[in-house]
Amino acid sequence: MRHELWGPEIHNHCISDQAAPLVSFILKYDLIIWNDKDSEPTFETVNGKSWIDITMSSANLANKKMNWQVIKNNFSDHNYLVFNVESFNATRDPPRIFFNHRKILKICKAVHQTFLELQEEIQTIDSKQKLEKWIEELTITINEISQSFPRKVIKHLRVPWWDSELEANRKKTRALRSRYQRCRREEERSMRRIVYKKQEARYKWLIKQKCRASFELFCQQLIANNAFDHPYKIAAGKIRKQTVLQSVKTSNGQFTNTIEETIQTIVQALFPTDDSTQEIHVQRKKRETVNTYSGTILDKQFTKQEITYAISTMKKKKAPGIDGISIEIIKELYDMNPDILHYTYNKCLELGIFPEAWKKGKLPNSRHLLYV
Repeated sequence: MRHELWGPEIHNHCISDQAAPLVSFILKYDLIIWNDKDSEPTFETVNGKSWIDITMSSANLANKKMNWQVIKNNFSDHNYLVFNVESFNATRDPPRIFFNHRKILKICKAVHQTFLELQEEIQTIDSKQKLEKWIEELTITINEISQSFPRKVIKHLRVPWWDSELEANRKKTRALRSRYQRCRREEERSMRRIVYKKQEARYKWLIKQKCRASFELFCQQLIANNAFDHPYKIAAGKIRKQTVLQSVKTSNGQFTNTIEETIQTIVQALFPTDDSTQEIHVQRKKRETVNTYSGTILDKQFTKQEITYAISTMKKKKAPGIDGISIEIIKELYDMNPDILHYTYNKCLELGIFPEAWKKGKLPNSRHLLYV
């Protein structure tokens, strides 16, 4: 099929709209065309040539393409489309794990024991390097214990509405179909086909009935305690859809081509680089005030009451960061030994630093960590 998206425009040629369904498919699924319009024709005969062969893929795979080219083929009318794909590791985010109270208690006991073993060394922390080392040790301890728990293997679940009646009807339908297909006499074959089609229609009707009844029962169970649960949200269109990042315009006026470029452009706009050469007068005065500030009065240390209040305001069942430390673990750890967090926070305040491990974040739809 010819089209201007993957080949040059051919004048004085019969008008054809054969490529319209393919173009609609490409636009619907956001596919990227690899073909070069200035390449050699992909199809050649003694009567003419054309660009009718196409290579396309998703945007992620298109970023890995290398050396796409057309090579002439002497044994066929169609030429070879040759390309290389850059090697990459297809990684997925680790599944979110929910720990019950017993597992959280085990994690907190291990952290508590580590704190007691390193207490004398922790008390002598007087530099950023030592504090970073202690926080890294704290994070590693939690992650090692978390990963030691056995993962639940989710077995293949059967549909809840499948029962013995459907099983019997499926066997009967398959048997009648087999008899109909094996029959060779025309009159008998027509009769067997009618019997088979009736049974097949009944089997499909039973599947729809039982599936709908099961779904209605499921919805009734969901809204028994809350009438505005998932069925209402689905019907009202209040389910939050996954974020889809489109191309954005960069500072030089061009549009981004990949998700990574889009994310970096957005982050750069929200968190611009600190450039002192482009400051206005007010910003310059503030910078001078901060740089020349000197004082002997230190900020008051965090009290345990302040930390207790801050932790109590945190909502449970929220997704943890890339370190895997959830709110439930923080609350249980503070209840078991408040000195761990109390000392760590005050030491950060005293040294005037924010640990590097706490600056890492992972944006949606991105395979890379980002420091904010």
